[in-house]
Amino acid sequence: YLLDCLIMIKIIITLIIFHSISISYAMDKKVEAELIANCGATQGGVAAATPDGKIYYCAQRMANIEWKYPGAVDYFILHEYGHIVLQSGNEMQVDCWTANEFALMDNKESKKSLKAAIKFIKAFKLPDPKYGGTGDERALLIEKCAKHGSDYYKNN
Repeated sequence: YLLDCLIMIKIIITLIIFHSISISYAMDKKVEAELIANCGATQGGVAAATPDGKIYYCAQRMANIEWKYPGAVDYFILHEYGHIVLQSGNEMQVDCWTANEFALMDNKESKKSLKAAIKFIKAFKLPDPKYGGTGDERALLIEKCAKHGSDYYKNN
């Protein structure tokens, strides 16, 4: 129970930090996002965004991921923010944008989060066409985009 509480506290702190980052980024890009806890709205996923600037997240799902892959949830929240910034439902395009944003942050925490997300994603063995195939294939795209920039997806 104590461990669950500690994980939930970390998730809350992560959401507060990302909310602050997204607000400052939003002011620069003129894009706003509101974080809303609602597992039903994520349809079993970590988070889901709407074009009008709402990011729904599932704290329970985030806690489970954070337990095994510390830092990975940061990637998924920024990924959903990417849907709003880009006004795109294209998962591969948004993955590429998200990976590039983490690469641009270029700090210890962003590298840890990106690495954790890639490790989590690689665990998915069944192909999902909207993400570009298997977890390994999606992870490879993310790695390439982090290295070569957000236009990598468009050019390959």
